[in-house]
Amino acid sequence: MKKYSLTYIIIALFGVNQIFAQITSGKVLYNVNMEGFYKDGVKDGKVSPELKRMFRMTADAANNIQLKLLFNQEQSIFQHQKGLSISDYEELDELVKILTSDGTYYTDIKDGTQLLQTFYEGREYNVESEIEKQDWTLTKEKKQIGKFLCYKAILDKSNTGLNEDTIAWYAPEIPVSFGPVDYVGNLPGLILELQLPIATYTASKVELYPKKEVKIEWPQDIETMTEEEYKSEGEKVKAQLDGGWW
Repeated sequence: MKKYSLTYIIIALFGVNQIFAQITSGKVLYNVNMEGFYKDGVKDGKVSPELKRMFRMTADAANNIQLKLLFNQEQSIFQHQKGLSISDYEELDELVKILTSDGTYYTDIKDGTQLLQTFYEGREYNVESEIEKQDWTLTKEKKQIGKFLCYKAILDKSNTGLNEDTIAWYAPEIPVSFGPVDYVGNLPGLILELQLPIATYTASKVELYPKKEVKIEWPQDIETMTEEEYKSEGEKVKAQLDGGWW
């Protein structure tokens, strides 16, 4: 009886591994937490009550944010869920959306490229770039996110220019190198949680499709620009604004 049970377990585990090995597509919904943004904004205790209230409202509004990642073996698209009401203030909605995702990110792992499609002042910008190589430190620390066992990876702040290390929790059993915003192409598994200084993205729902492929509709017939050209455009707009960007 024990021998039979062990054989059954081995067969079952092999079957599960085969399913994950055959994954061709999937969808992930991410919730957002911006408590770090709030705490960093008020940490010196010198902010005005009005500004403190703005930080609080922004962090609270982020609780209603949900972002979606669609992927197949080679491509992905990451964007805000459409039609979600975030707050009672349109300006606050736009601010929270910009802080959590500059726009829609298209990624092609095979070609090593990423396209950011974003809008400002009614104009569409299509910013094309190469996938950045990031020097992640993979650790043995692990935790469960939903039904997936995830491992911790650390991207030192000295490599990013941010004021804190970037933390990713990735699932090796989902063998695609995608994740939120532009954190793609560097880890051996799907990122189910990404901790940035401004926001934390955590998967709330994961759907895997072993038998069908999600088709990513990459924008066609568009005028693209490089990151350098986009930054140059931003500097021009910044110079035109009274008081600049904050």
